[in-house]
Amino acid sequence: MNFSFGVLVLMLVGGFLLLMVLGVPIAFALAIAALFTCAVTGQFPVYAIFHRFIGNASSYTLLAIAFFILAAKLMNTGGVTRKIFRACSAWVGAIPGGLGHANVLASIVFSGMSGSAVADAGGLGQIEIDAMNKEGFDPDFSAAVTAASATIGPIIPPSIPMVVYGMMSEVDVGQLFIGGVTPGLLLALATSVLVFFMAKKRNYPVHKFSWKEVWISTKEAFLSLLTPVIIIGGIWTGVFSPTEAACVAATYAFILAVIVYHEMGWSEVRQALIDTARDSAGILCIICGAAAFSWLVTMLGMTQALSNALVSLTDNKYVMLLILNIAFLLIGMFMEALAAMTITLPFLVPLMGVYGIDPLHLGVVLVLNLMIGLCTPPVGTSLFICAKSAGISIEKMYKAILPFLIPLLIVLFLITYVPTLVTWLPSLM
Repeated sequence: MNFSFGVLVLMLVGGFLLLMVLGVPIAFALAIAALFTCAVTGQFPVYAIFHRFIGNASSYTLLAIAFFILAAKLMNTGGVTRKIFRACSAWVGAIPGGLGHANVLASIVFSGMSGSAVADAGGLGQIEIDAMNKEGFDPDFSAAVTAASATIGPIIPPSIPMVVYGMMSEVDVGQLFIGGVTPGLLLALATSVLVFFMAKKRNYPVHKFSWKEVWISTKEAFLSLLTPVIIIGGIWTGVFSPTEAACVAATYAFILAVIVYHEMGWSEVRQALIDTARDSAGILCIICGAAAFSWLVTMLGMTQALSNALVSLTDNKYVMLLILNIAFLLIGMFMEALAAMTITLPFLVPLMGVYGIDPLHLGVVLVLNLMIGLCTPPVGTSLFICAKSAGISIEKMYKAILPFLIPLLIVLFLITYVPTLVTWLPSLM
């Protein structure tokens, strides 16, 4: 039986949306919608969906995700994050905004270890929010700073979303990692400027600067602070690949937490491994389900149809970048980042060729868009995590985060229209 293009779109996309509304986990909603469409239309064998689902799980590059998650869990449990935050507080605590700046700086350091915004908000974020609240900062401000600074996590290398983007778009993951360094630092700077002015206006406390505290806290955290240096330096110099860097990060975190600091026993290590396996499996299911869904989208001709429709709107590269930014900001507000990326990449590949958009540049822009979605109402994951940590209502969290979206959006559009901010460091590799 032949089905019209509109019926195919309704069957596949409508089926997926219906399953999502019914509460089916996104990974299964994607796979079931694809299976149903294949079974009903008969245009492609059902086993092709299983083949795409399983085939995407065998990627060597995806191993990096599990090891970066394990590294983050070992550091959060093993006391590494507390030492990092104490050192950052000693360095910048005397600036107006005090621990707010320490919050941002600690996110930069921790970003070089975990590659996950959720890991930053959930692990380091709890420590940051507790410390800020004890110092007299408003809980909603503490939570908003934490959620905003957590977006830096997947921008500064390593980055779990960039691993997925690189695997699917065949862009070198190491270059994507290095391309995120400058945008990540710009995010930190822009957020700190806002913290400075809000702290001055609200008269938030500052720490008295002490060289003694700087020396003690830095010495205590020195081995932890070497982690991003080892990871970024190893990738930059070509000593190891991004996947190997993930293994190095996990091994180094284990050595620090168990052998050096003695803050984790074997029971805690075992629990970290169990949690890593669970979280990695969830991410892998989303990637595989989205890959099967996007394959069927491409085979049914939806990718080309949408690409042609977008091309007909404008032939201007910069207008198209604006359209893509708006679209991904909206997508990020409602959909899990990795699923959104995996579904939409088949549409983006032909567009990049038509408009001459550098895949490396677009990768960093796309990841930042989706990370902003994590701290954007109504379903931003970081918002719920930080609201819970601060003990405030989600409605109060929505209001508190709004000023912090301004610097994030400024940096997003800056790197969108000045591509060299992304590409100049990778060009030196």
